[in-house]
Amino acid sequence: MERTLSARTRPGPLGRSVALLALTGLLANGPGCGAAPDEGTTGPGPAGIGVAGQSSGGADEARRGVAHLPGGRTCRLEIADTPRSRQEGYMHRARVGEDEGMIFIFPEPGFHPFWMKNTLVPLDIIWMDEAFRVVHLETNVPPCKADPCPSYGPLRKARYVLELQGGSAAAQGVTTGATLSISLPQGVS
Repeated sequence: MERTLSARTRPGPLGRSVALLALTGLLANGPGCGAAPDEGTTGPGPAGIGVAGQSSGGADEARRGVAHLPGGRTCRLEIADTPRSRQEGYMHRARVGEDEGMIFIFPEPGFHPFWMKNTLVPLDIIWMDEAFRVVHLETNVPPCKADPCPSYGPLRKARYVLELQGGSAAAQGVTTGATLSISLPQGVS
């Protein structure tokens, strides 16, 4: 079972070992965003994403998706589809705009729990199945200011997780059972 980290996952025994290794790597490579890392976390983070979440353009722009929410809002989505990018997510970001989001893509459906360690702003976390049908959502999840941080997760398996600015799901009519319209670039699934 793979684990997430944006609004981050809590590690099990193996995850704790991986977390220690990841922390060592983060310390060696400068400030990182972290929570409990995925098993096998290696490699660089997503290209073109700055600490403040600003894209440097170029190849990164081709790696963006789009979500059309039920209330009419369109959000540009950063794609988190590697262990490292799923681990970092929206950690250490001072803001998430109302037309921004991040989609976490997992290789297999699972119970991908998230936590809010090192996340600075409230988020809506939306778990979806392979058809982008909402199977669970947590709204206005607050940043975790002290350990231990609580975990949030679905009761049903999900393949995708969408993070939006806190309050967006309710404002845009996103509910459990709704199917969201999400477009991903070619080659990303």
